[in-house]
Amino acid sequence: MFQRRAPLADRITFQLDGREIEGDRGEPIAVALLAAGEAVIARSPKLHRPRGPYCLRGDCDGCLARVDGEPNVMTCLRAARGGEQIVGQNVLGSRETDLLRITDWFFPRGIDHHHLMAGVPGVGSAMQSFARQMAGTGRLPDAPLALGQAARESCDVLVVGGGLAGLACVAALEGRGAAVTLVDEAPLLGGSARYAPDLARVVEPLVERARGTAAALVGSTAVGIFDGEALIAEPSRARVIRPRALVLATGAHDPVLCVEGNDLPGVVSARALCQLASRGVIPDGPVALVGDGPWIERARAVLDGLSFESYAADDLIAVMGSSRVKGIRTRSAGRRVCVVVGVGGDAAPSFQLAQQAGASTQATNAGFSIVVDGDGRAAPSVFAAGECTGTPFEPGALIESGERAAMGALSLL
Repeated sequence: MFQRRAPLADRITFQLDGREIEGDRGEPIAVALLAAGEAVIARSPKLHRPRGPYCLRGDCDGCLARVDGEPNVMTCLRAARGGEQIVGQNVLGSRETDLLRITDWFFPRGIDHHHLMAGVPGVGSAMQSFARQMAGTGRLPDAPLALGQAARESCDVLVVGGGLAGLACVAALEGRGAAVTLVDEAPLLGGSARYAPDLARVVEPLVERARGTAAALVGSTAVGIFDGEALIAEPSRARVIRPRALVLATGAHDPVLCVEGNDLPGVVSARALCQLASRGVIPDGPVALVGDGPWIERARAVLDGLSFESYAADDLIAVMGSSRVKGIRTRSAGRRVCVVVGVGGDAAPSFQLAQQAGASTQATNAGFSIVVDGDGRAAPSVFAAGECTGTPFEPGALIESGERAAMGALSLL
């Protein structure tokens, strides 16, 4: 599916099911696996269908693996350091040939295990136990995890999201006397803008300003908002932070195709394609770009010189393949061979944290966006900015949205 077009800058190696894999130090493990030709990384929990990375930003389950004895690691968010022992999980056999996929052949339309054999004396309970053994997302860790520390803290402004909108908010708060904490689950600040060729000069200065202005908690997840406090899960500890003002710049989820085969390894978001290209990893065969939007346009730019064709989303009938993409079937051109399908379109705003914090939402073409007023306010002490409010992925609009939320938070302080 993919190959490297540039030599490794800082070569490291790790093991995948006993096979040595090369990668660049610091790049996501999932990227190194794709570059090494590993298409199937995970298996779906119930029917054991093959899965590969789709978004490369922690929004799907296609890159889950067992890393150094720890199950369910999102390898797209784990930086490769060298020496890792990675094992496929939830399989009988191997990642490529999982014998438990037989359930998919027997039940091609899915299986409701809650009602299978229900009411048959002795059989129903046995079937439930069997179903539990077949499904899941991996075994428990090899050893008990170390007990991490927890702390309760406070700050003036807590910004969740380190993309353009969140960084612009932090920059606007610079020199205003506010104690700012910035949280982002990615290993690096900058969000998607880091992988857009036209935005590198915009995002890097904002990242540098954020590092000098805010307490930046990268690789950390805002798990939830409870009674005005944010629970932050870090790799080895937890924090409960009570901010005077909360700014949510949580972005949006990549669109998903509604056709047969939409979950095959090799189907990736156009945004993920751009991230891979920025790291020197490109498709090793024909590409089908499906849909529209700014990330499709950027994908066309990074694929310049390679073999690709573009299709409207409603032209696609199915993605073909068994364990990975082999082609597509369209209304206009019939069957077309490809090894990668890049998907673009309207992104679905990430509204869940804001809703927990008391914000309202409104329906959009792609989901639900956070409702904000002219000051970026979504609830009494909650502000929102960027794609989560329905703002399109355009640098000027995202930065303006972040600055507006910052001014709103300052007015509250």
